[in-house]
Amino acid sequence: MIPLRPELFEFAEPQSVCRLSCTCKTLRSDVRDAKPWGLLARAQLQPPKPRDEADALARVRSHARRRLLAKAEPSTRRVLEGVTLLEALSRPAPAPVAYTPNELSDFTFFLRFTDGERLIFEGDFGVSHVSHQSDEEGLVLHLSPRHANLKWMGRADELQQEHVKIALVAVRDHDQAMVSLSHLNICYAAHGRERIYGFSVFGVIRGLAASARSNLQLDALLSVTQDGYVNGLELRPEHHVDTHGAMEADDIGPCDESLFQYLLTYLAGIHNPTARAFVLARIESLLVEAEREMGWGDLQRLAADLAEMEEKIGEGYSGYVSQAKALRVELGMDVTSDEE
Repeated sequence: MIPLRPELFEFAEPQSVCRLSCTCKTLRSDVRDAKPWGLLARAQLQPPKPRDEADALARVRSHARRRLLAKAEPSTRRVLEGVTLLEALSRPAPAPVAYTPNELSDFTFFLRFTDGERLIFEGDFGVSHVSHQSDEEGLVLHLSPRHANLKWMGRADELQQEHVKIALVAVRDHDQAMVSLSHLNICYAAHGRERIYGFSVFGVIRGLAASARSNLQLDALLSVTQDGYVNGLELRPEHHVDTHGAMEADDIGPCDESLFQYLLTYLAGIHNPTARAFVLARIESLLVEAEREMGWGDLQRLAADLAEMEEKIGEGYSGYVSQAKALRVELGMDVTSDEE
């Protein structure tokens, strides 16, 4: 009888191995001795290659870069500087370019959670899905930890809330381009079956992008179990349009998903100058459209609001000075005297 050659099993099908082992007692013994299942598995599913030293070093450097970026103060991308809304609306549109921005799932979001100088948690999150809730809440990015069993370095009930904040960094996966998105302060904590921490911008506004009339900001919700395991993260981009009336509150509206996609792509970097100019123009047009809807293009309304503010300033309400200056700029009036 010809003995079985173990290397032949690498070319066999699982059904053939089963039939062979059931043929007779002698063959069943020979098949068992040849250990065919291990050979078959190795042939059909190659074991992962161990990371080489260069790959491991690149990962360490990438993590160090995102940590440094998270610690640094984020900057706001200024757009339409020195351009009134009517001037922005009258500008010719750039020539269309066949360009597709990055998907939101193309980014990893690095979060660093601190309580004063104490590090509570840091880790990577990926977009699990995107939802559009109501017209008021708009776009919500639902993110899950990229690694299982992420636990923070401290008890969930020992936070000094006045010092708690998070830093967010977006990392484009294919080239590891990084951009600091925001530093957010804690605004509330809800305790139940799990702990929900809400974060928002207050104090000095450092948005993702800003014109003279509006800015894009992020709110965040972090979900943590009672024993400190991180369940998930929600990011809510918002478009804040400044008020132009003396007694009006700023309008907080949803951020369009395409606007957030274009902005992340632009901030992470676009090498083609033509495509980069096209994406910036697209971002500006989406900002301008929301500002127009809020009445920033209605000169008569702006003039009436300015007269009301100047009256308030004359009564000693100095908080309207900067708003009045913004209205004068929009109306094409001289503001050099305001700077003296």
